[in-house]
Amino acid sequence: MTLPFETYLDAGAEELERVLDALEAADGSATVPTCPGWTATDLAGHLRDVYARWRGRLAGGDGRTPDATVTGPSGQGSVATRSEVVEACYAEGTALLAELAAAGPEAACWNWTDADQHAGWLARRIALETAVHRVDAELTARSAHPVERELAADGITERLEAHVGREVAGDPRATLGGTLCLICSDVDAAHVIELNGGRLRWRLGRGPADAAVVGTASELFLFSWNRLALDRLSLTGRPEVAAAWADLPGRPRR
Repeated sequence: MTLPFETYLDAGAEELERVLDALEAADGSATVPTCPGWTATDLAGHLRDVYARWRGRLAGGDGRTPDATVTGPSGQGSVATRSEVVEACYAEGTALLAELAAAGPEAACWNWTDADQHAGWLARRIALETAVHRVDAELTARSAHPVERELAADGITERLEAHVGREVAGDPRATLGGTLCLICSDVDAAHVIELNGGRLRWRLGRGPADAAVVGTASELFLFSWNRLALDRLSLTGRPEVAAAWADLPGRPRR
């Protein structure tokens, strides 16, 4: 079950403030440990561009131009220094959240799924993407704070609904080799996952599985995005099934 539209907007705003704090505190050339090859400045530029692209898509309404972007003083390619990149990231994110609030959850907005082409989907995506990258930003200088548990639990569902199946679709190498169950220890949420030959099947709730991974909702959410190693979690059953998650072909590392 998704969270209320306003909850996503509030979470997105809070996570964006934390991103700003972390990026301002970090050395611009500091390596982001969870995004190989990226510096803190690269991370800020990535988020800036993500927000700008989604602003263009939201403005496009029905999404007939899904790659539309916003131009202007804080748009893509118009900033150079580290401080300007961070400022532009914050400006684009703040503008996107304001435009989402003004549009409302039922406004038309393109996304890559065939199901929910509305601003409510985007509010969820932005809150969760910002949360993941806030953790990335914090890890450049110190340990990261956990993601709020209700948002994180919902984020595991969104990871499966909107991303994993698309990333591995039709790839015969994409196999876990068994059934995996992710069990949240701090909220009533669990997911049973089967992935064989590029075909993903999953359901909510606990169930028989070849491997079970237990952690807080935040830990499992970050694990689902390859931000937390398996050895930081509690594992029962066949370890190779759980370990296969991080090595699925087509999985983004950023």
